[in-house]
Amino acid sequence: MNKFLKLSVSSIMVGGLLVGCGDLATIKNKEEVESDTVATDKIDEVVAEQEKDELLLWESSENFGEWITKSIEILEGDLDDPRIEQSGNDEGFTYYLKSEAISELKLEMRPWVEGKTIGEDMKNLVMLQSILGHLQFVRTSHLGYSGEAIEAVELVEQWEQTPDEMREANKYMKQLLHDLDIAVNHDGEGETYGVTHTLDGDKVLEMEKAWNGGAIPASDLEIEFFTYGDDLDSNYDSLESFVNELSKNWAHDSQFRVNQMDYTAEMQLVEQALYDIAYFENEIEELGLSEQFGDLQQTGFEMVVNDYDDRDTKIHDELAVKYEEILKVIIEESNGAFKDFESGD
Repeated sequence: MNKFLKLSVSSIMVGGLLVGCGDLATIKNKEEVESDTVATDKIDEVVAEQEKDELLLWESSENFGEWITKSIEILEGDLDDPRIEQSGNDEGFTYYLKSEAISELKLEMRPWVEGKTIGEDMKNLVMLQSILGHLQFVRTSHLGYSGEAIEAVELVEQWEQTPDEMREANKYMKQLLHDLDIAVNHDGEGETYGVTHTLDGDKVLEMEKAWNGGAIPASDLEIEFFTYGDDLDSNYDSLESFVNELSKNWAHDSQFRVNQMDYTAEMQLVEQALYDIAYFENEIEELGLSEQFGDLQQTGFEMVVNDYDDRDTKIHDELAVKYEEILKVIIEESNGAFKDFESGD
């Protein structure tokens, strides 16, 4: 064999061995990385599951389940109220009276429940009842602007037709109470409509968007929409009180966050803050904080757009972190300024 060729072959063999060792090292490192990634993913899954379990925890009075059962009976049965017959069994009025009967039953029985996810469901139930009351007012308001004709059955012929929104609200109320019954009285066992946070329902977003901004496409939203206008004032008497209240409620252990999920609490604070930032625009400019509040306003607006659109929780969480950071900067940079502003110096 040619000596040069022999050396070349040897070099190739050694090189091949070296390359092979390199490949083995690469494979080993890759396996370690993949193993670490899997371990991290498992930890994240465990943490997420623990957080989910904490959200699903709830406590209630002994008669809470009974109240749910009786509320379902009211919705599904014939309500013993002479006004229904007097109204000619008006569809929308019947929905309204049944909703009112459930509220009266709650006042009578005094049931209570505490918990973040089930708290969200109870808020949704109250919202549905409010919608029914509001729509009954709307369809009778031309007969009395202060609600005089809401229950005036003698004027039933002059009421407007029952709107589809009342049918939808009544439908969702039935579904919501049914799913709560499964959660509370049947240990979560049974078929559901998927409309409760408590049972991690897959139709919750669809139900909530039916009345929470569902009629306004996210693409049509503009930041200028969020103003009090000329006829309304902020609930805060100063910029300082607004910022202090916002930061207090934003705190992760705040009383404001009790009995509601962080997403809901943050969206309430953010959307309301949009109005107040616009309201205190002149005061903000006087303090030289227009840029900081502008960043807070824009971030809050992006959170609202996401809420009206797909409610992407990952996007929300990222924006919420940014919102909190900006809020902290504002508080840090305006401590003395707010004091001077309040004192009039």
